[in-house]
Amino acid sequence: MPQDFAKRTPASATEQGGGNRFAWFFSGVLVGGFASFLIYLWQFVPEDQAANAEKPTAQVISDKKIIEMDYDFYDLFPSAEVPVVEEYNASGKKVAVKEDYAYILQAGSFRSKDDADRLRAELILQGMVVFTKEVEQASGTWHRVLVGPFDSELPMTRARRALAEADIETITLRVKRG
Repeated sequence: MPQDFAKRTPASATEQGGGNRFAWFFSGVLVGGFASFLIYLWQFVPEDQAANAEKPTAQVISDKKIIEMDYDFYDLFPSAEVPVVEEYNASGKKVAVKEDYAYILQAGSFRSKDDADRLRAELILQGMVVFTKEVEQASGTWHRVLVGPFDSELPMTRARRALAEADIETITLRVKRG
């Protein structure tokens, strides 16, 4: 019996390979999940025993001296002085407090007057106001080289920075005026 192949209607796409697409999707999800699992295991592989043998043990660490940090700010913070800039008078208005002190930088302290004069001359050549002061202590006479006085912190900080650039360590002193 002859058949007419020209008028044959093709089957719908879902009938031909619909189940096949779901199988491909499901297998792709499985392969991706398995690959993710392998990568996860690869990142958390335990270390090699040979590598662990080279690391110091607790006994070796306890034999060495461990330097402990000394945190001084716990002691320094309560004793820190905060300058009062404004106060309230009896009527409740703000009044600026005048500073009755000045800043002086101690650039050095020497037993020899010649050493103190030498440092004083170097600082005078840098354009700073410098003077020396003799101080009697139980260990003998000390000659201190002092820079200043400064009325506020800004010029004192500038002078301290200039001294630091010249490799001269300073100590900031606050003295009462008058």
